[in-house]
Amino acid sequence: ESKGLCPRISPATISSADTLHVEMEMMRLGFQDAKDHVSSPDHMRVSNDWLLSSERIGTRAEEAFDPTKARVQGQPFPSSCTVSFQVVDTQGNAISFVNSNFMGFGSGIVPTNCGFTLQNRGFGFSLDPQHPNALAGGKRPFHTIIPGILTHADTDELYATLTNMGGNMQPQGHLQLTVDLVAGELDPQTAVDMPRFCIADGKRDGVVSLEEGIDDSILEELKKRGHKMETGLSGTNRSLFGRAQIIKRDRETGVLWAGSDGRSDGCAMGF
Repeated sequence: ESKGLCPRISPATISSADTLHVEMEMMRLGFQDAKDHVSSPDHMRVSNDWLLSSERIGTRAEEAFDPTKARVQGQPFPSSCTVSFQVVDTQGNAISFVNSNFMGFGSGIVPTNCGFTLQNRGFGFSLDPQHPNALAGGKRPFHTIIPGILTHADTDELYATLTNMGGNMQPQGHLQLTVDLVAGELDPQTAVDMPRFCIADGKRDGVVSLEEGIDDSILEELKKRGHKMETGLSGTNRSLFGRAQIIKRDRETGVLWAGSDGRSDGCAMGF
């Protein structure tokens, strides 16, 4: 955006109230776009280029964002049950893989003589017949599966492969991990370990849950700006913030640097 309302994020400001405020507000805008427009590709009423247009997003941010208070509205979708892995080889080829059956045991239907349940992603359809994501045959529903790969803009070489599985935490985790890696210049494990926020209850003015470890002065500033917050989530409640995995590649040396989330099972290994 051109008005300078959104703060420039740097290593010095990565955990500030200004940074968290703009991330939360932009996340709400993204949720609203997804809710309004994302559908099976053949039924989309707008193009991907339009959705991802920097000019459109910048203009929307100018119109909606207020650096002094929370005012943006958005609506995420329910949570899910997911696993993921990241793989990078010596040539810099990468795979970001995510798999989910959704809502615990998926549909609850087990195929005969098989040891797994079928997925339940049809839950993501809208029952509004006028919506582009309306329930219908021959369509794929909106879903939250987001394997992620970051590349260098000038060469398209691999920068990092990442996921932050966990329902609607996935786009929120990707936002926070990418900002921490690129703007914050953090290594993968430190980025994974950073306290996170999650807009989890699916309401337009939904509560923002924040993990333990965020300074009280920052929480107080966010509260002053009007964010409805649940703070200090710890222990098993941290599962709300998903499970992240990152492999970053040094473009000069090809050295790989990985981080794995301590909020769940998982590890980083090289061989």
